[in-house]
Formats: sequence, structure tokens, C-alpha cells
Amino acid sequence: MEFRNVKDANYGMTTKETAIYHKIKEAILHNEFEPGTILVERKLSELYQVSRSPVRYALRQLAKEGILVEEPGKGIIVPVYTLEDILEVYDLLEVLQVYALEVSLKNYDMIADATLGQILEQTKKYMNEGDLIDRMEWDAKFHNFIIQYVGNKRLSMMFELLMNQRQRFDITSYHDAEHGKITTGQHEKIYNAIKNRNLEEAIAAVKEHDQYIKQYYINKLVTGKYNLMIPG
Repeated sequence: MEFRNVKDANYGMTTKETAIYHKIKEAILHNEFEPGTILVERKLSELYQVSRSPVRYALRQLAKEGILVEEPGKGIIVPVYTLEDILEVYDLLEVLQVYALEVSLKNYDMIADATLGQILEQTKKYMNEGDLIDRMEWDAKFHNFIIQYVGNKRLSMMFELLMNQRQRFDITSYHDAEHGKITTGQHEKIYNAIKNRNLEEAIAAVKEHDQYIKQYYINKLVTGKYNLMIPG
């Protein structure tokens, strides 16, 4: 496996570091490393056929993003999420999206409506095709657009961190078509309220959506179905 040693503009990493970062992140998000797994630099460098330096850099970056956690005496591990984690992440996601709408809904125009509408249509497209993994990616883009439209870099950074952590929950629902159908319908409700410039309805729709998602993952955790591996 050969990589050029060029700085990546997005992460400030070399191309090699970027490649390993994405490989490890994808493996984590697809549950190839189960919750509680200690990620050992030596083993990962052997797995991906690279030196330990880019692996070390990637693990530290993923720990900063909250996808991994560093525990004294253990090292860097794939976190096992708790009820508290689910409540904290979704409560904050809700607060940030409500704030974003309160600040920016008055600035939405036909271009913003069209863009958000296109994202929703792509979500529906993949939902109808049964491609629930791509559907989930467009699901995230829908929420990201609401945040990005504010134009507040710090808000975007906080939201991105939470969305990274949300992905660890999402991997358990990739193959739940009914869940995907419900959340896509909730997105449409949010979109219609935004398009009508009805702030009260938009906020209520966001809260309804986030409360549903939060309860969905709480139920999976309580019933012991949260950390199931994705079917092959």
C-alpha cells in the first residue's frame, strides 16, 4: 500500500495520515471494531501495512472528535455508549438546531429552500431504493444544512463533534427500514415548516424528531439490541 507524503488541506495531515484516518473511522462506524475494543497501534499498522506514526495520528484525531476515547491505563478504545451518552448527545443536537432556526430562518430564501429540498429528495430516493446507509448520510446532510446556514464556525464545530458521536448510534439502525421511513417523514415535516417560514412549527418538528430518535436508541439500549453487529 503506497501513499504520497503530501499535506491534506482539510485535516492538516499527510495523505498517508488522511488515508489511515478514514480507514479506521470507517471501520469503527461499521462496527468492525466492537465497542470496548482497545485499538493497538502495532496491530493496526500491521493490518493497514503502514508505519505506526500515521496510525497514532489517526487515533489521536478520532479521539479528539469523540469517536474514540482515551482511558488512562488502557489506551485508546472504541467507546461503549450508555444511556447518559445518548441523552447528552441528542439533547445538545436539539438545542443547537433550535438555536440555528431561531437565528437564521428569517434569512432563508428560494435557493436555501431548493437546496434543502434536494437533500430531502435524495434521502427519499435512497430510502425507496432500500439503500439505508446512503439514506443515513443524506439524513446527516439535512441536519448539517440547518446548522451551516447560520454561518457560525463555532456552532458548526460543536455540531460536527456531536454528529461524529451520533454516527456510533446510527450504525445500529442502518438496516431498520421502518425507522428510516419514520425519520424521513419527520424531515419532510421540518422542511415544510422551514419553507413556510413558520418558526414555531419548525422548532416543534425538530424537537419531535430528536425526541423520537433519542427514545429509539434508549429502547435499543434497554432491550439489549443496541450493540448488535450490522448484518453482512
